[in-house]
Amino acid sequence: MSGKRKGAYSVLVFMLAVMVALVGCSKSNSTEPPKPSESQQNSAQPTNSDKPRENVKLSMAIVGNQDALDSVKMRLDKYLDKSLNITVDVTVTSGGEYWDKVTTMFAGGTPPDILQMSEPFQKFARQGVLLDLDPLIEASPTFNKPDFFKPALEFFQYDGKQYGIPGDLNTWVVFYNEDLFANAGLKTPWEYYQEGNWTWETYLELAKKLTIKEGNRYVQFGSTYPWINGWSYSAWVFSNGGTYLNEDMTKSTVTDPKTVAAFKYTTELANLYQVAPSDLIGGDLSGMSFQTGKIAMQTEGSWWIGGYKDSEFKWNIAPMPVANGSIDPLTSYTHNSGYSIAKASKYPQEAWAVLEALAKPESYADDAALRGVIPPRPSVVEDNPILDAPGMPSNAGVIAQMLEKGKLFQFSPTYAEENDVYWNVGQEILSKALTPEDGAAKIAEQVNAILAQNP
Repeated sequence: MSGKRKGAYSVLVFMLAVMVALVGCSKSNSTEPPKPSESQQNSAQPTNSDKPRENVKLSMAIVGNQDALDSVKMRLDKYLDKSLNITVDVTVTSGGEYWDKVTTMFAGGTPPDILQMSEPFQKFARQGVLLDLDPLIEASPTFNKPDFFKPALEFFQYDGKQYGIPGDLNTWVVFYNEDLFANAGLKTPWEYYQEGNWTWETYLELAKKLTIKEGNRYVQFGSTYPWINGWSYSAWVFSNGGTYLNEDMTKSTVTDPKTVAAFKYTTELANLYQVAPSDLIGGDLSGMSFQTGKIAMQTEGSWWIGGYKDSEFKWNIAPMPVANGSIDPLTSYTHNSGYSIAKASKYPQEAWAVLEALAKPESYADDAALRGVIPPRPSVVEDNPILDAPGMPSNAGVIAQMLEKGKLFQFSPTYAEENDVYWNVGQEILSKALTPEDGAAKIAEQVNAILAQNP
């Protein structure tokens, strides 16, 4: 080999050696992320890469009004990681139409990726159309299960699995007009509660004293008329230790004397003692409402706090009255609203990222500030001036105690059909077409028939 060729050959060998070494270094020091493990592949949070993420469009259905829509949009804009490149199309529907709309969407095979969930949860979970969120919750760095009021998570559990997360949590309380109590020189429900004497008997006596009649016309009532139906009446049933269904929700229990006693007591408020407005009283009852200042006490969900903030009179809240001293006034009905992901969603991880954004402590705090609802995380209630915010009643702190001890209504998968029975027969009881005892027997018969057809 000539000297020139030998020299060229040596240079070629050296260059090849350098290239091999560079390739080896490139492989060993690559900036490319390693292939994710199986657990990482199933992680809830979509992973970022050097390549821009393609935009993912999700549909979300919620129930409520413009305030509810504004709250969700505002919180997603603030707390949903923009690098995930997720667009959420949020539609809001009124309560009377929402469930029919969502049911139709599932039946047609086009459910929303994310949907608001409340009373009919068991029905959808039983149909197997909701996504099991347990793996996503376990992998989440922000969803801290111990930092939720117990009833808030329990409500969205079915067959031992979590199919929804809480959005807000409320309880059933007594709203009372402080001005009317002061004018009458009466102790308030809150004062009776603090004394340990906030009972059905006390409520009735106050309602009698605060009902005013001028000639043949009522100008003020002591109490609102508590219509007999399902969940929105249950606080009265719970205040006597009664129930609607047995533990496994296979039989009606409304014939229990404790439940019948609630039917009897609330019916007599209007039909016997005439301290609450009803059609049987007769006369012009227009304008008779708590909000107009013409009714002294109203039993209602704590979410109404936001609706009464601009009232022209002073008002406050207290726990529900109880039948006797053996019942804890703090164990009132607890109402849940939250969010689930459709099992058919093509983007479950992205949908979960949306739920994570809504479930962050600061996100819950913003929702409370905008709508006056109570967050389902105790730390948020404790760390933010939510219960002490402007417009909140001075007794609002009791709500947190009630949420700790709150009792869930038994929403069976056939609740919608059962509630029709509660409502229809309830009106027969209120109108005196049936006695409370006969009405309870009729409810039990019809509800048991519904449950038997849907074991």
